[in-house]
Amino acid sequence: MINIYDNVNAVATDLRETAQYKTLRDAVVAMQKNPEAMQVFKDFQAAQMEINTAMQSGQEPKPEAVQKWQEIAGQMDQHEDLKNMMAAEQAVNALLQEINDIVTKPIAELYDI
Repeated sequence: MINIYDNVNAVATDLRETAQYKTLRDAVVAMQKNPEAMQVFKDFQAAQMEINTAMQSGQEPKPEAVQKWQEIAGQMDQHEDLKNMMAAEQAVNALLQEINDIVTKPIAELYDI
């Protein structure tokens, strides 16, 4: 019998060797070296968490929370380090989506009768 977790752990190890991961790693390090960009990123994460928490509890986020999030998102565009990190993050997310499609293909095929 196979241990699927061994295979998934191998994929996680392989992920660290991809160009997408290395680009994201380097972009995160560059962003962390820029205190202003790092603060904007932390503020963005906090604002996004506030919105996500409201939505997960079945509530509409407060308009001022959404406005704050939008303002911070606009600030992110002013930092090249953050723009690079977000682009690298999108590339990793695209790769992860492709991997997810491959992993879940057997399930999709079950319903393709």
